[in-house]
Amino acid sequence: MAGNKTFTMIKPDAVGAGNAGAITKMIEEAGFKILAMKKFR
Repeated sequence: MAGNKTFTMIKPDAVGAGNAGAITKMIEEAGFKILAMKKFR
């Protein structure tokens, strides 16, 4: 399934609680490759 992409958004309450790093780590450990990240305010 080469070429497939997916969109993931970390909810604001998780970012506010300081869990964004742990969630990103879990995503990478699951075998996904993060191509880009953007934080909005």
